[in-house]
Amino acid sequence: MEEQAAYLSQSIDRILAGAGSLLPELLLAFFFLVLVTLDLFKSHTLKRLLPWLALTCFFSTLVVQILGGYTSGGVQFLNLLRSDGLARYTGILFSLAGIFTVLLSLQNRRLENLKEGRGEYYGLLLMLVLGLNLMAKSVNLLMVFLAIEVVSIASYILTLTLKNEKRAVEAGLKYVLYGTLSAGVMLYGMSFFYGLTGSLDYTLASFWQALLEASPLMVTLAAILIFAGFLFKISAAPFHFWAPDVYQGAPMPVVALFSTGPKMAGIIVILRFVAAFADPTLAGSFDDILLFLGIAALATLAVGNLTALWQRTPRRLMAFSSVSHAGFLLMALLAFGSNYTTSVLFYMSVLLFMNFGLFLYLQLAEDEWQVQTLEDFRGLGFKSPYAGVLALLFLLSLTGLPPLAGFMGKLLVFSNVWEAYTLSGQELLLALLVVGILLTGVALFYYIKIPYYLFLKRNQTAENLVISLSNKLLLGLFALPLLVLFFKPDLLLHWIERLLAQTL
Repeated sequence: MEEQAAYLSQSIDRILAGAGSLLPELLLAFFFLVLVTLDLFKSHTLKRLLPWLALTCFFSTLVVQILGGYTSGGVQFLNLLRSDGLARYTGILFSLAGIFTVLLSLQNRRLENLKEGRGEYYGLLLMLVLGLNLMAKSVNLLMVFLAIEVVSIASYILTLTLKNEKRAVEAGLKYVLYGTLSAGVMLYGMSFFYGLTGSLDYTLASFWQALLEASPLMVTLAAILIFAGFLFKISAAPFHFWAPDVYQGAPMPVVALFSTGPKMAGIIVILRFVAAFADPTLAGSFDDILLFLGIAALATLAVGNLTALWQRTPRRLMAFSSVSHAGFLLMALLAFGSNYTTSVLFYMSVLLFMNFGLFLYLQLAEDEWQVQTLEDFRGLGFKSPYAGVLALLFLLSLTGLPPLAGFMGKLLVFSNVWEAYTLSGQELLLALLVVGILLTGVALFYYIKIPYYLFLKRNQTAENLVISLSNKLLLGLFALPLLVLFFKPDLLLHWIERLLAQTL
């Protein structure tokens, strides 16, 4: 009994010692409970306060993560979660994504007219961001699986927010089916790794040494099964089939969040996982796994960019655009020997503003101007030049053209891949570089479709388009960093490097 009591006391002490590193997650969980509780009341005043409470929560977590100081060096949570500079910076991005999603939701007519489930909607946004934070901090396979499932369950329900719309129900059901299958495959692969190593902590050197002693075929098979779950979460080929339907059926603010948050968290999980491959002692030991990731990156780039050429609706076009950006991020993760982590975080930061800015414009087009297909944009650039010009900026930045930050993001990725190729001589990296550059040119052809209709086609109606001041300010807010970070990328790059230096 005394030994059990002593063990229990030690466990409690360890939990309390590491609990400080979970302050942002504890805030999200607390506000989630508050939102769900307040939603039980029928008071219209309380209902109107719910989105502002969600905003308060996201701003609180943002401030906490920017200021830091809520965890001491060397402290982890039970060897399951690591609150290092990488997790802190991505936590900032997730908080920003949550803030932007709430702001877009406040401008969305269908969400504002929701009579039931208003508190659930904003509560699930908090829960999804909580899961994203846990994904970025996870250093244990079981914890990665649980964090991904938290994100997935919240995502399934958010997709079904507009239950009365047929396409939302269809998208939600497909998402659940694909997600459940990928989760099962991923868990099966994790069980193989645990059986081969006797450990779930993939940051330990002993974990990878144990894999070196196992059958290479078994290790490669298990790794492919695990990456199937990771690639599903970032909508990378060949696990991207859910994206077009979900983007078509979910509310626009939710789609904007899906195109950024889960993708960024999935990339961080993969980044932590493949970091071991950069170890010189393991060089060449897992070439089959790296080959699989390289082929997945090539396939994702090709499928995303080439399929986007044939899309006729803005939502589906952006779905395959999101797939292509997953390919660029995967490509960046294979640039071992270069400072690729900084480039990946810079790219994700820029992607956050590009995507939310364009999705806000698409939401305006749907709600105010009844735009459903690309042809419906005819002449709208002249009817509302302010919004049209900013939409053009977002699209050019997504393409990767100057003078916008999207150009700097892709330039950093390409530079890192070229540096890694010169150091290693791997032909796969050269293939990724060439294909990436060529498909960037292809991307211009489908991104330019919207500006083509906006400014080069006539609109016969004489109706004037009115945009609210709040929407104008939001569009400007998303566009400003894209201009600033092109001319002064060091402002963000130096801050990222300082945060990454804060490792445990």
